[in-house]
Amino acid sequence: MKRGITLSIVLIAIVIMITLITTASVVGAGAIGTANFESFKSNVTRTADAVNEYYLKNEILPTTNEIIAADSVSNELRQLLAEKGDINAKLYVVDMSKLNDSTIENGKGTLKDKDVYFIAENSLNVYYLKGYKYRANRYFSY
Repeated sequence: MKRGITLSIVLIAIVIMITLITTASVVGAGAIGTANFESFKSNVTRTADAVNEYYLKNEILPTTNEIIAADSVSNELRQLLAEKGDINAKLYVVDMSKLNDSTIENGKGTLKDKDVYFIAENSLNVYYLKGYKYRANRYFSY
C-alpha cells in the first residue's frame, strides 16, 4: 500500500484555498467601500458644521465669489436640490481656507475639477459638487 498525497487531495485543498481567498477579498473590498463612504459622509458633516460655526461667529457665509448655476450641475444633483428645496437658491462655493477644520480631506479644488463644496444660501445645506459614488448611487450630501 502506497502512502502519500493523491492528486485529488491536492486539488481539493487548492479549491478550498481559492474559495477562502476570494471570499476574503470580496468582503474586504466591501468593507473598504463602506469605510470610504462613511469618510465622505463625515467630511460633508464636518464641512456643514464648520460653515454653520463660521456663519454664527461672523454673520456671513464663508464663500468665494463664485456662484454655481443649478442648471449647470448633473441631473442627479439637480434632482437632490429640488428635493431639498434648494433648486432656486443661490449656490455659493465654500472657501475652505476660511474654515478651521484641517481634517476635511476634499473640497479644496476648483469648479473645473468639481472638488468643491457649495452651500445653498437660504437653507445653508452643504453639498459636494463631485459627489461620491457608492453602491450604484451618487451622493452629494449627507
